Amino acid sequence: MPETATAGKLPEAERFIDLSDYARPLAAWIARQLRDTPLRAPLVTLVWALIGLWGAYCYSLGGYAVALLGAAAMQMKNVLDAVDGSLARLQNRPSRIGRFLDSIMDAVVAAVLYAALAMTLARERPDYYAAGLAVAALVLGLLQGSVYNYLYVRFRARRGGDTTSRIREEITPEDRARYERHPVALSFLRLLIHAYNWIYGWQDVVVHRVDRWAAEPLLRRGREDLAAALRDDRQLLTAASALGPGLLILVLDLYTVAGMRNLTLALELFLWTTALGGTLLAAAIFLRLRRAAMRLARQTE
Repeated sequence: MPETATAGKLPEAERFIDLSDYARPLAAWIARQLRDTPLRAPLVTLVWALIGLWGAYCYSLGGYAVALLGAAAMQMKNVLDAVDGSLARLQNRPSRIGRFLDSIMDAVVAAVLYAALAMTLARERPDYYAAGLAVAALVLGLLQGSVYNYLYVRFRARRGGDTTSRIREEITPEDRARYERHPVALSFLRLLIHAYNWIYGWQDVVVHRVDRWAAEPLLRRGREDLAAALRDDRQLLTAASALGPGLLILVLDLYTVAGMRNLTLALELFLWTTALGGTLLAAAIFLRLRRAAMRLARQTE
């Protein structure tokens, strides 16, 4: 195996504190144990997807003890979710198919999980309230994850990191060249990209427009260099990483553990934290970026 193979998405010198990726050290260790085995990353993706669906099922049953099983399953899913990418990079087999399969499975597990939380909440709350809150938390949670992904993907592209993700997702000339002799694989990749854009496309459009608005004072003056420096600020990226799905699972686990006396209330508070707290944090990140851009724009006049 080439010595340059790495489990991380960024070169060592470019890394920042990624709150959502707290499971990476354990995941990288597991991936190193699996590196020289026949196991491939897509199979790991399917395994954690099944574990995540089982965890959601546990939440749907209601009851504190079974909810703890669900929390443990979701945390296991979170670790393995980091293993697949690390394993692919260590084996020098990162692929666009694996990248989209990962993102789509994340959305599927999230949708089933929030449906399960709605079912548990509806046992003690009005059905319309439980369903509405769960849908709002799911949609806003996915949007918040897109903020994190958007900023992180752009940073990796500029800093020599993993390139299986792009800001605009479509079949590229590199994809066609790679799968030139594998038309079935290319067709499967095209299908995955369509599914990805159906799930996440609107979110990427929203985040792109808000990001352009935040940096607009500098972009209007042709200072793309300063705008890029602001967007690559590591403190900003660390704050955005709090919106990632990994940390969201940890927050769910903490609320679940705290729900010994009243699980319904704990899960209700989690849904409100996701829908409201995460949205306020995302807004604060872009407002901070906008203020910094305005300040630098005035200094360059």
